[in-house]
Amino acid sequence: MINGDYLAIEKPLLYLHILAGLISLGIAYVLLFIKKGNKRHKKLGLIYVYGMSTIFVTAIPLSLLGEFNPFLFVVAIFSFYLAFSGYRQGRDRNGAREQIDKVLGVFITATSILFYSMAVSLYLIEDSMWITSVVFGSIALGMGINDFRRMKIVERPDFYDRTNLHLNLMLAGTIATTTAFIVTLNPFSIDWLNWVAPTIVGTPIIIYFSKRELAKKVT
Repeated sequence: MINGDYLAIEKPLLYLHILAGLISLGIAYVLLFIKKGNKRHKKLGLIYVYGMSTIFVTAIPLSLLGEFNPFLFVVAIFSFYLAFSGYRQGRDRNGAREQIDKVLGVFITATSILFYSMAVSLYLIEDSMWITSVVFGSIALGMGINDFRRMKIVERPDFYDRTNLHLNLMLAGTIATTTAFIVTLNPFSIDWLNWVAPTIVGTPIIIYFSKRELAKKVT
């Protein structure tokens, strides 16, 4: 914006960003309740990945053109990693350990450093949003460590271990997208809670579906 007016390119990007977010969020919740592994699931999953990629691509110029929100920018990065890495796990039966997957591991580890850097800066100025930065940074770092750990495994992964990781990443991506939606509504008076609430609610859901998926290994 310049003097309160949108730049010519900003509105189309904003509309595309919002549309991609709504489509991705809607599909994410539909995927929770439909049969997994069939053609419909794969087709909707691919649309979801395209939508999340669009969110990421449009978030970069929007953050530079408009009022910069570092959290929305980093969450967009986070969401893209989760969606694309989850897609890779669903498609690659060898466990997604190619060069692109190594890049993704570096990508999410760098994101965790960004979150921790923001946490330090916010803590020093007594901004409670440092809590959000620590939570998201820890999640990102855990995923980065897990990616590098996977790279060292030579054996082909168990089918259910791979599908469980795919499920976890996609559900986490859904939480990240929900977070971006929730913060525009600001339902809680405590700022950091608006950002962390979807993670608090969504984590038990991830644990439930993860346990259900891994239970199939012994049935």
